[in-house]
This record gives sequence, structure tokens and C-alpha cells, in this order.
Amino acid sequence: MINKIFRNPYFLTILQIVTLIIFALLIYGAIGVTTDDKNFAVVLRNTNLSNLIVWSYWWPFIIITAILFGRFWCTVCPMELITSFAGKIGLKRKPGKLLKSGWIITIFYAIILILGIHTFAIHRIPQLMAVYMLILFGVAVVVGLIWEKRTFCTHVCPIGHLLGFYSMLSFKKLRVKDATICEVCKTKDCISKSNRYKFIGRSCTSDLYPAKITDNRNCILCGQCFKSCTKDNIAIQNRKFATDLFTNIKLSWAEISFFFIVSGFVVYEVLSEWKVTKKIIMTIPDFVNHSFNISGDIKGTVKAIILFILIPSIFYGVLAILKKIISKEDLKKSFTQLVITILPITASMHLLKAILKTTSRIPYWNFVFTDPKGVETAQSIITKSEVLDKTIIVTLFPYISIIAILLSLCGLILSLLIIRKQQYQNKISGIISIFAVLLYSGVFFTTLIFWRLI
Repeated sequence: MINKIFRNPYFLTILQIVTLIIFALLIYGAIGVTTDDKNFAVVLRNTNLSNLIVWSYWWPFIIITAILFGRFWCTVCPMELITSFAGKIGLKRKPGKLLKSGWIITIFYAIILILGIHTFAIHRIPQLMAVYMLILFGVAVVVGLIWEKRTFCTHVCPIGHLLGFYSMLSFKKLRVKDATICEVCKTKDCISKSNRYKFIGRSCTSDLYPAKITDNRNCILCGQCFKSCTKDNIAIQNRKFATDLFTNIKLSWAEISFFFIVSGFVVYEVLSEWKVTKKIIMTIPDFVNHSFNISGDIKGTVKAIILFILIPSIFYGVLAILKKIISKEDLKKSFTQLVITILPITASMHLLKAILKTTSRIPYWNFVFTDPKGVETAQSIITKSEVLDKTIIVTLFPYISIIAILLSLCGLILSLLIIRKQQYQNKISGIISIFAVLLYSGVFFTTLIFWRLI
């Protein structure tokens, strides 16, 4: 069924047009809905229909689908449609070394996370969310008008590395059916320059040759190669979970740095769900803010820099340097080993956060259709005149607790299996990786046991 859909010349494009319309409606529903009251914003983020959909369902949906099925969000993402059209009429300049390095993606993501979310709270104030989405659209158009092919999707999209990392875990892959057919193919329509800007059946504009794809990171599953291949030799195939992580994956410094941020972010996201661990992880940021008399929105900036950049960099840096000194390993290889081994734990806990977020927002659906702007509902909830029915949350609590523990254990087991398959200079290097995994996993497991079960 999936392969039939991908081969259909119009179906995926129609889906992209539909998602584009939905995004436009979400932006429309958020414009003009704003507040300067932080306490009010905490409630408003859930009562405004647009904000609720984007942050509590659309974003978790992307995480869940990436981990289980790969980069299928990219398949229907309206940004791909927009930037491809802009590229067709644009200047078609070749991306330089900086764009190809992956650092733009890492920096873009860091800016959104640190300044957008934890400084200006774009996830809580609907109008700021709308501005953020409009900026994304604008960047996609500008990049498409300047650089060739699909530069935005390949080298700029702020969640490009995230989707790439998580897609290495997925049960699905895009590969050729028979490599020998590609070897004798004379036209090479899937990479032909003459097909780059076709509306239907474009050759790969992510600089990939389907016959040479070795892992899931870079293919965005746009489906265009299905239509351009005249030999019907490309297919979405099943595979064992996390297959890529047992291969010789090589990461760039931009990807490694991106993972530092994501792993720190996931620790904060899960541990901040429980007031006890949230107080613990906020000890250092609160101390710094208090010591330097930092106030206002900048407190969030300091918190994010410490928790998402400083502490993860120290954690991975110390362990990677130990590997290099003791085991004489290449520094980038040492970092890569740590990232690949810890990735399953980070993904499993990110998946848990997605589940927690979507289920905890269920009570708000009773109000969003009668008051889609959400302002009146938020005021009623704050003044206690409108009480949320949390019966469903109480009912789901024990089931989600079991899922949380299982996800934590599955992430740990998969990480240990990866360590077992990795090649190390000596046993000490492997022990350092085991220590890193047990420490990182232990933070989540201990929290979940005391928060959910005791």
C-alpha cells in the first residue's frame, strides 16, 4: 500500500497541499492571541486550538513517526513543496561548504530552542507561534529562491538532524530492489540533471543516489525518485529496528553537537514533569541567575544554555577525551560512539515525552471547538469557574507508567546491544561507553520509578 501511494503521481503532492492549507489555518487561528502574563500563557497554550494542535499533537506526531517509520513527515511537509517551487524559479546557486557542513541546521535548531522556546515562549503564546511558523515559511522560500534544488530541506531545516537521527531506528527504509538494475541503467533518471525541477518525478534533489544509500539519515522520503525511476526499482522496505545503529555510522561535528543539545533537552523535558527532579535539575541555572542578578526572559536563556549546551558538552566531552587518552582513539570517533550508544535512550525518552504531552492535553479538547481562540476558556480555568475533567488522565496514569518503564528499559537494552557490537581499541573504551549509558539511562529510570511507581 505504501509503495502504491509513493508511485502515484499526484497523491503525495495533494497531501502536501492539504498540510499547507492546514498550516495556514493554524497560523490564522493563532494571530492576535497573545498575552504578557506568564501564568495566563501557561493555560492559554492549551486552550488555543492552533497552539494545542501544533505543540501537543503535531510535534509529538513527528517524533513518534520518525522513530517508528523514518522521515515520513518530510513526505507530506509543505516546506518541501514550497522550497521546491521556489527553487524552480530561483537563482539556483550551489550551496557552499557552510551549508553542506550541517552547522546551519544545528545553529537554527539551537536558536529556536534557546531563544524561541525558552526565552520568548513561542510554544505558549499563540501569536508568537504564528510568527515562528511564518518565519519558517519565509526562510524556505528565500533559501529556495537563492540556492539550487531543495537546499532548505537538505541543509537548513531546523529538525533535519533530529529526523535523521531518529530515522536510523525506524522499521522502514527506502532502497533499490536490485542494485544490478541501477548499474546497467543508462539514463539514471533518479539523479539526472534534466529531471531536477520537474513538478512530478524529480530526480533526487538531496544529492543522493538511491542505489548507494546506506542509512536513513538523509533521504527525506519525498517519493519523487519513485516517479522518476523508469525501471520501477525503488521501494519502501521493511527492516529490523535500529539497523543503522549497528553499522559503521560516521557523524559530522555538526551532527554530534546537535545531539548534545537534543539529549540535554530530553533530560529536561522528562525530568521537569516531576516537581522533585525539576527542582534538582534547575539548581545550577537558578544559582547562576541568582548570583548574577539575572531576571526576566533572559533567565530562560541562561537555563537553556546551561542545560542544553554546557552540561551535555561537559558530559560527552569528558568521556570522549578519556577514551582518546586511555584508548588512543580518534576524538570524533569517540564522540560518535557515545552518541550512537546513547541515541536509543534519548529517542525512547523523547517518545515518552510525546506520549505524556498528548495524553495530558486531552481534557482541553472539551473547550477548544466552542472557543478556538482559547482566551475566555483560559480565563475561566484560571478563575476556577471552568474545571478541567482529568478523569481520563487519572485512568491512563498506571498504563503510561508501565509504558514509561518499558521504554526506559528498551532504550537501555538496545544501547547495551550496540556497545556489544561496536569496535573499541581496548576494553576500557567499551567500559567508558557502558558507564555513559548506565549514567544517562539511570537518570531517567530513577526518576520514573520514584515519580510513577512509588
